[in-house]
Amino acid sequence: MRITSIEPTPSPHSMKINVSEELPAGENYNYKASDDLTNAPEYVKELFQIEGVKNIYRVVDFIALARAPKVPWEELLPQVREVLGSEETVEDLHMEEASEPTQDFGEINVFVQFFRGIPIQVKLEEGDDEKRFGLPEEFQEAIMKATAASDSFIFERKWVEQDPRYGKSDEIGKEVVEELIATHDKEKLNQLVELAIEDRDASELERDSDEDIPLEVLDDPDWKVRYAALDKIIEPTLKHLPLLDKALDDAKASVRRLATAYLGMIEEPEVLPSLYKALKDKAVNVRRTAGDCLSDLGFTEAIPEMIKTLDDKSQIVRWRGAMFLYEVGDERAIPALEAKVNDPEFEVRMQVQLALERIKGGEEAKGSVWHQMTQAVSKKD
Repeated sequence: MRITSIEPTPSPHSMKINVSEELPAGENYNYKASDDLTNAPEYVKELFQIEGVKNIYRVVDFIALARAPKVPWEELLPQVREVLGSEETVEDLHMEEASEPTQDFGEINVFVQFFRGIPIQVKLEEGDDEKRFGLPEEFQEAIMKATAASDSFIFERKWVEQDPRYGKSDEIGKEVVEELIATHDKEKLNQLVELAIEDRDASELERDSDEDIPLEVLDDPDWKVRYAALDKIIEPTLKHLPLLDKALDDAKASVRRLATAYLGMIEEPEVLPSLYKALKDKAVNVRRTAGDCLSDLGFTEAIPEMIKTLDDKSQIVRWRGAMFLYEVGDERAIPALEAKVNDPEFEVRMQVQLALERIKGGEEAKGSVWHQMTQAVSKKD
């Protein structure tokens, strides 16, 4: 088995490694560094000997390999090539001497622990580092009341993964806690406690997605009120567009980020002007979220705007721009991509090079890599 090519994924900490051998129909494997690898293939054992390899997912004709954030790809990929062999040379991906990894590129995974719909605590994971953040006293009191009706509190607790964030973990932890406070006032906590005691599902509190939310609510001086109003939206549609567009001008980044995420859920070209607006937001989390949304939507009309993100001061936004152009870009993007082949950050540089190779080679755009991976598995099933 040899590497035939390497492709990006939506996460800067994961690469899709295409290989020359295909697994039998229906087979796939998922390994973590902490697993018992006694019966694993020899190449899997060898890959886990490389510092920084965290997870290996093998399916069809590729391997999705995840790395620890603090280990740069410049150091890791050449060793992967040594283990698997390659039809490419290291220079094909513009490997250069590894630089110190920067925090700007850190993707932080966010989890909230719940008991019967009541938030308990927040957990952030960044590579091998983990931080937890407690919630205010009113949440603790609600949990105490709700657990009186349960003999299996420990087993009923569950972690629910949220959308990833980017930035400093302490700031993100504080932000997530604030957002939970905004969406769980005393009335809602009391309602959740009642449902928990009666052993009813917390989803009964979900608001009707067709409920009209007045624009005026976004004029409330308390950002928590503004955020909670948006949070009531379950399935955003075009009728919410005026509300979401106005929310993009909110003083609070949490409100702007939530509005941006909702815009990405409306799969219509009418949302593009608003997402372009979010691409220029002063908060990197909002800009990156807008880029993610545009990538998920895959509208080629967004190519000119995503070309502009190659000049963003944040590398995670530049990376997303290059990723989008790899996924759906065409000849219009070539000059801008060529101007960025020497980007100071390896992840961006590699993404730019891959986009150029696809477009110049006349290869048809395939869309999101995660979409390709899902398609591959479903075809085998």
